[in-house]
Parts: sequence; structure tokens; C-alpha cells
Amino acid sequence: MSDSASPSSSDNGVFPDRGPAVFAVTTATLVLATVFVASRIFTRTFLVRKVTWDDICIILAWLLAFFLSFTICYGVHNGLGRHDDNIPDHNRPTLRRSEYVFSILYNPALMATKTSVLIFYLRLAKNTQKVLRFASWLTLAIVNIAGIILTFMNIFQCSPTQAAWDASYDDVAKCIPLLTEFICSSPVNIVTDLAILALPIPVLTGMRLPSRQKTILVLTFTVGIFVTIVDVIRIYYLQQAITMVPGGDSGNSQIRFGGQADFAWNASLSLMWSAVEVNVGMTCACVPTLKPLVLKVLPFMLYDPNGTRTSTNKGPEDSDTPSSGNRASIQPPPPIAVPGIQRPLNDSNAPISAMEFLTTPFMDSPAEGSRANGLPVQSQSAARSRLESSNGSSEHGIYFGFVNMARPKSMLKCNARESFKYCTIVSILFLLWGISYGLLNTLNNVIASVNNMSAAETLGLSSIYFGGGYFFGPLLVGEWILRRDEHNRSRRHKRTGNDNIGGFKVTFIVGLCFYGVGTIIFWPSAVKKSYGGFMLSNFVVGFGLSVLEVGANSFLILCGPAGYGETRLLLAQGVQGVGSVLSGLLAEKVFFKGIASDSQSTSMSLINVQWTYLGITLLCVILALFFYYMPLPEVSDNELEEAAKHLPMDPQKKTGGLQLRTWSLILAILAQYTYVAAQECNSIFFRNLMISILPSEASTGQDAASGTTHSSDPDKPEGIAVSIPNYLLIAHTAFAVSRFMAAIFTYLSVSRPRLPQPRTVLTVCITLCFVLAIFPVALNPPDPNLLAIPIMLFFFFEGPIWPLIFAIGLRGQGRRTKRAAAFITMGASGPAFFPFVMYGIITNGGTVKIAFIVVIALHALTLAYPIFLEFVRDAKILVDPRAAAQYVQHDAEAPRMESMEAIIEKRRRRQSTFRERGGSLLDKVSMGVSGKLLGSRRRSSQPTVQYNENTARGSPQT
Repeated sequence: MSDSASPSSSDNGVFPDRGPAVFAVTTATLVLATVFVASRIFTRTFLVRKVTWDDICIILAWLLAFFLSFTICYGVHNGLGRHDDNIPDHNRPTLRRSEYVFSILYNPALMATKTSVLIFYLRLAKNTQKVLRFASWLTLAIVNIAGIILTFMNIFQCSPTQAAWDASYDDVAKCIPLLTEFICSSPVNIVTDLAILALPIPVLTGMRLPSRQKTILVLTFTVGIFVTIVDVIRIYYLQQAITMVPGGDSGNSQIRFGGQADFAWNASLSLMWSAVEVNVGMTCACVPTLKPLVLKVLPFMLYDPNGTRTSTNKGPEDSDTPSSGNRASIQPPPPIAVPGIQRPLNDSNAPISAMEFLTTPFMDSPAEGSRANGLPVQSQSAARSRLESSNGSSEHGIYFGFVNMARPKSMLKCNARESFKYCTIVSILFLLWGISYGLLNTLNNVIASVNNMSAAETLGLSSIYFGGGYFFGPLLVGEWILRRDEHNRSRRHKRTGNDNIGGFKVTFIVGLCFYGVGTIIFWPSAVKKSYGGFMLSNFVVGFGLSVLEVGANSFLILCGPAGYGETRLLLAQGVQGVGSVLSGLLAEKVFFKGIASDSQSTSMSLINVQWTYLGITLLCVILALFFYYMPLPEVSDNELEEAAKHLPMDPQKKTGGLQLRTWSLILAILAQYTYVAAQECNSIFFRNLMISILPSEASTGQDAASGTTHSSDPDKPEGIAVSIPNYLLIAHTAFAVSRFMAAIFTYLSVSRPRLPQPRTVLTVCITLCFVLAIFPVALNPPDPNLLAIPIMLFFFFEGPIWPLIFAIGLRGQGRRTKRAAAFITMGASGPAFFPFVMYGIITNGGTVKIAFIVVIALHALTLAYPIFLEFVRDAKILVDPRAAAQYVQHDAEAPRMESMEAIIEKRRRRQSTFRERGGSLLDKVSMGVSGKLLGSRRRSSQPTVQYNENTARGSPQT
């Protein structure tokens, strides 16, 4: 029957009933899970003859899932899936108890299943993959802590507890709306599902196995994606059911789980998909352990019929052989075993690891293995040596498993063609950043409208994004991860041969992980309409994007010919602007169309952006895996320092008590801080300005500060030719276009001496922004639309400022370049404070126009950096890419080159003396922050590794 059918019985006694479908699907998936769990136990008990903790956990999960499914089926027998009018009164108490038991068993069943998988991962990575072990332990802790908390919440969902399961309880009770709690806990399930899905893939694809076995092995683990799909379907039905359920705590007895009107009908499908999630999860968890059984029943799935398929014995230069830098050290792969030859795995003298369990056949007996085809029994050491060789790191090649991609050379030595390839890939991150930024302002306004927030609370959402995420992200994580490959190289790492986790690639992956977690946090926040949840989501999103920017901005500047660093960054930031425009357009025209004028909007009005953010989370996981496999170039601090020595101006030349590069960096951070603050102040209060100049609207006070209008259409008051959101879209389009235009200009300036340098472009843009910021304060045109013209031009000239400050500020920083990138990114935290200053001016008697004096003052401070670059001759020579390019031409005259060598030698002596005296101001500040927030680390005494395409391994530099 249709879902829209009348709940009452028809004349022939037929009524809508979802119960049969719920019963059939739940029972079918339970039977499927039972078959796989039984096969696993049979395999582990009689074939492998070894039962481990992950097997015990899956048995526990099956027991919980059995009773979980039973409660649903028993509930169907008592009316689950029907409307209230069609449920007999004597069945209601039993149905309520079944629903209560279901709510208690769901989280433990899911927790036991995921614990089994993660324990298996820990065995898989034993003594080989430390990253996988750490990630597995972390995920295991999250799964169990969240599962225990949610379980106790479900048990004690009502006060008193009896009210949760006793349908006849009529006294006052306060209960948690469990459907809301289920959907709020969904992000934890999604994140852990994605983690369990993604964690083993890098290990599996790096194993040296025949392609058929490897393909089957990877596909075996990736079947877990079905669990994530089921979880998303379950969330959809939870959202459909929750529309009929109040969203907060209440003393009303009808708020109890199962006590709402038509609960048995509305929640039946969501309960069914919850059982499907658990049962399918158990099925997927058992698949990787069934290899011995498959070898018994279907051996040809893993091996060719003639049994001769072996690992291809390739030479050192072939794609499937990880290079170790020494051809003689490469060992040929051990002979692969023949199907049908098995050995007992319960030999206490030769314990087998999970990795060997997955990658080697099993033998009935040593004697039988010796006779079969004349092949000796594979020893544990042979299998282990194969695994170690497959997991070993390689400086020149990354063993992808199906394709081979050689590690590229240092990014400083990439030519234009190579640079274009790598920078195009990294520009994907800028598109993500643009999408997030484009949604931010519109989404904050919609959240404020739906949740009836004050103007100050709305400003807090932007403030925590920039002032919280962008302040802490670069300093706590961005700089530390980006430079960890430098300052964490110790004798212990060298002795054990473990890779040092750090560099640009790892920075991208970590930033994507934070960003994905932040977007998924938005989901429960929207359902609960929680201001704290929105704040946390914005903070984590800003934190992740700032970590991405530390790596991505500096990568684009350094990867390729040095003279075109500004051009590369401007083009990528232009892509970010395009993403911002597109997401803003979708937000205004699709996601939130009409919400601002709809007084009946609820948290479910945010459902479209919830699914968008879920899509972004999945995209983050895909991109993280992509960057894991993509061999991006890296650069060491030593190489950066060596490159800085060949600049026409010594960056360490003292000026006014500080080094020239230190002055440049300090002023760049200040300029970035004030520029971003001015940009966000202008964007946030643009609406307020346009409304305040209308004759019938307030120009001061609380209404002016919140942008309230008395017009029937708040987005297009009378007197405004174009709606305010459309004005902002035009402004952001101009913002993006200007970055592409500036990129073309800086590209041409390198080869055409008569064109201004990037520093001059920066000076012109900031100066014009300063002048244009005066117009909204000084002018009062009769037509308010005329005031939009200087504001549009203001946005246009703002566009190139961020990338130009970033690129110019990094020039000449040498070994401090990565640390400097973190501090300049931290400069984006300016909006934490100044929008509140404007808000305070407006609410305390000042007009919106007077408040815009803050924007003028901020741009006046931003002018300090271009003034320094234009009027300090040494700074001008230091940052001009054309001067640097001309100075290091290969056809330079011999006397000049000789003098350059002498200059470099002088600089080297000066730097040695400087280091003995304790280092620079920036070094001391960074070390102080790291020491207080991250713990003390030995840095100066540890050798660093210089990436060089002419050496197989990085050589320690002193």
C-alpha cells in the first residue's frame, strides 16, 4: 500500500502495513550474516585452527544482532509498521518493550562488529605498519567510548527509567527523544565506517602479490562500503521519521521513545535499516577471513587452473619492485605456494600473522607440502621477508600495486610542465576551500534565521571559523606536520628504517581529515539546532582548511620556476574564487531559496546542505586516498636555505636590528591579518550598509546591526534594484576575476621588464581598496544603488591581495619558509575581533557608515607592507622575481659569478655565527609555541634529509 494511504481500515479490512517488508528484510540480512559468521567460525576452528579476539568479538556481535533482529520481528508481530489506529490495544505494551530493547541493543551490536574489524587490523599491521596500528587504536577508542556512552543514554533515556518501556506509565517523566539521538550519533558511525574502509587500503595495495589475488583482496576489504551506504539510507529514513518528533527534552510523556503518534509507522523503516546496517556490517567483517575456505571450495578464484601463476619476477627497474636505492640489495620474491597445499596454523613454534594469513596459502602438513610439485614449505621468515620488502619505503618509487609512479624530484627543480601537472592536482583543494567559504556566509545567515539567533551570535559563527580555526590550525598542526619530516628525523627512525610522517602530502591528508570531520559535525548540529554544535563545526572546518592552506599555498609557490610563484598561487586562488561563487549561487538559488522570508522554517530546512556536507565528507576521504598514492614532490629546509643564498640580496642582512627577511615576514603577517579582517567586515556588513541608506530603514541601533528591514522581501527592499544576495554574488565574481587577471599580469611581468612587478600590483590593489573604502563613509547618493559601484570595485581590487602577500612574504625565508607559511596563514584570523568592533559601534549610537571607518583603518595598516616593499631598496631587490631570475642566469658573466660565490661564502659564515648566538626571532617564537603546546622536541641536533633525485636516499646534512 502507499505510504499516503489512510491509516484506518478500509471496507475490506485491508490497511497499510510496512510490517511484512520490515520482517522480510531484517530476517534475510540476519540469515546472510549468520551464514558468513558460521563460515568464519568453521574456518578459524577447523581449517586455521586458531581463534583470536576478533573472532570472539564477531560471535558477540552476532548474538547481539540476533536479539536486535528478534526484537524488530517480534515488534512486527505486535504492530510495528502500522498506524496507531490499526494496532490492538493489548499489543501496545509488548510493542513498547520491543522498541525499548531495540534501542539498547543497537549500539553494542555495532560496537562489537567494528571492534572485531579493528582488532583484525591490529593483527594485520603487527610489527609492520605503525601508522595503521595507531589509526586502528584511535578508531577503536572512538568506537567503544561513543558506543558505551550512547548505550547508557539509551538505557536511561527516561527519568524514571520505567517510563521508557512501560506504556501504562502516566506520571511525569523527562525523556530524551531517541530518534533525534540516533541521527545525532550518525556522524560517529559515518566517520568510523569511512575510517575502517580506508585504513587498510594503502597496506593492501602495497603488497607484492599476483594481480588476481591483490584485486580480490582489495575488493574484499572494500565491500565495507556497503555498510556506509546502508548507514546513509538509514539516516534518510531517520530524517523522515524525525519530522514528526519534537527535537528537545520535554516532560511530556508523549516524547518517550515509541510514545509519539504513529511512531510504529513512522519509525519502522529506520529501525529496519538499523538492523540491516548491523547485519551487513557483520557480513563484511567476515569476508576477509574466509580465504582458507575459498581455497578449499573455489581455489581457482585465487590461482590459475594450472597452478603456475606466480609473482612476476621483475628487475630492479620494473614497476612492481620497490627501489631501495641499491640494486644488489633487492631480494627476489619467494616462490608462491600452490593451491591445495596447506599447513597447520596452530604450531606454537611458528605463529602466523594476519598479514601472512591473507597473503599465503595454507598447508595440511609439512610433509605433504614438501611432496607437492617438489616445492618446499614456505617458511614464516620467507613470507615475512616478502611483506617487509613490500612495506619498505622507497625514495624513488611508490609501489601502488596496480600501477607504479616514481617519486618525482625536488619541487625546486620542477620545470614548467611538471609544475603545471602537480599544481593542477593541488588546486582541487582550493576548489574545496572555495565551496566551504561560499556556503559559510549564506549558511550562517540561514542558521541564524532558523534558530532565531541574535546578530552577535551570528558573528560568533564567523569569528570561530577565522579566529579559532585559522589561528590554532596553522600553529598547532600545519607547521608541525609540514616540517615533521625535518625535525623528527632521529637515529631511532634511521635505525628502524621507518618512514618519517610529514611533508606536503601528509599535510594535505591531515587537513582533509579535519575538514571532513567538521562538515559531518554540522549534521547533528542542524537537527538539534545546537548553537554550540554549529560553533564546533565551524571551528573544525576552519581548522582543517587552515592546515590545508599552510601546505597548499606554499606548495604552489615553491613547485616550479621561482619567478612564477605568484602566478601559480593567483591562478589557484582564482579557482577558489570560482568555487565560492558557485557554492554561493547554489546556496541562494537552490538550498535556501525563500528560507529567509519563511517564518515556519525549521531545522529540517537545512536538509539540503546536510547532504551536501555529507558529500564533501566522502569527497575528503577520496581525495585523502588519492593524495596518499599521488607522488608529490617535496623540498627540504636545506634546499630552501641553499636557494635563498643565490638571491641577489642577502635575506639575513640586518636592517634596524632585525634581518631583512624577518621584517618582510612580520609585515606580511600584519598585512594578512588586517586585510582579511577588512575583507570579512566589508562582506558581513554589506547588507547592513545597503539597507541603512534607505530612507525608511534604521541606520543605527539593533535593527541596523542585524540588517533588519520592514520590507516584505528582506533580500530586496524597496529602492534596491538588485537583491542583496545577487549584489554579493556579483562582488564575489569580480573578486575571482581579478585574481585571474592579476595572474596574467604577473606572468607577463617576469619576461617583460617594463611591466610592474608583483609588489607594485600589490601596492596598487591595497591603495585602491583604501580609497574605495572611503566612498561608503563619505558619500550619501540619492540612489542607493550607486553606492554599490565603489563596493563592487572594492571587492575587485581585494582579490589579488591574499595570494600576493603570501607569495611575496615567503621570498627569501630560506629554511624558515615552511614555518613562515604557517604564520602567514595564521594571519587570516583577523575576523575574530573586528566585526564585533563594528557591531559595537552600530549598537551604541554610531551609524553603519561610521562603523565602516574600521575597514578604512584596517586597509591603512595593510599599506605598511607595500610601503616597505616599494621604498626599502633591499626589500625591493629581495622580493622581485625578475631581479632574482636575471641574477642567476646561466650565461652570466664569469666575474659576476665569482663574486656571487664569494657572497655566498660570506653569508654562510654569517649564518653560522648567527646560529651560534641562538637563532632568529621567528625561530625562538616558533620553538616557544611548539614547546608549550606540543611538548619539547629535539630539533637542532637531529640530521635533516635533503630530497635529491640523484640519490637513492636522503643524505643527512649537518
